[in-house]
Amino acid sequence: MRTSFAIALAVTLATPPFAYAQSDPTVKVGPWTIATVYKADKFDSCTMGRAADGMEIGFARTRDGLALMLDSPKWKLERGKAYAVRLVAGGQSIDAKALADAKSVTIPLEDGTLGGRLRMSSLLQVQGEGATLRVPLDGSTAALNRLDACFQKNSRESTETNPFVAPSRKP
Repeated sequence: MRTSFAIALAVTLATPPFAYAQSDPTVKVGPWTIATVYKADKFDSCTMGRAADGMEIGFARTRDGLALMLDSPKWKLERGKAYAVRLVAGGQSIDAKALADAKSVTIPLEDGTLGGRLRMSSLLQVQGEGATLRVPLDGSTAALNRLDACFQKNSRESTETNPFVAPSRKP
């Protein structure tokens, strides 16, 4: 399960979520931009992202769950390596693995882990071996609710219902 989740996320998230905003409609919710991601005209995921403190921050809701993506041009990471991290939000913490690319990491968030805390907290700390990243979560309650609604709406829609009508791509 973890291997298929990691592969699905790597394929889905090979391009930062912010690049999709150029071709698909987006919605602004506070500092967050929510976008619907299609691949080959088929719904893939919903993403929300923003920039802060020299990082691109994103969350992706896929069929496999929620993932946090962090990207910085300053980082030099070993592609394919899984770094151990500790996520802290609202007094709760969990251990996780950050799957690395050259300048970005993807952290799969298992259902139920920190989910409610992300909505209630103003800050998420990603504690690694060498540093602690501070991910601002202001406005995340409304944005995460919109992300979930985007995913549920689009995963129910199907072009098979009416092949002559294009699916709505609004997040």
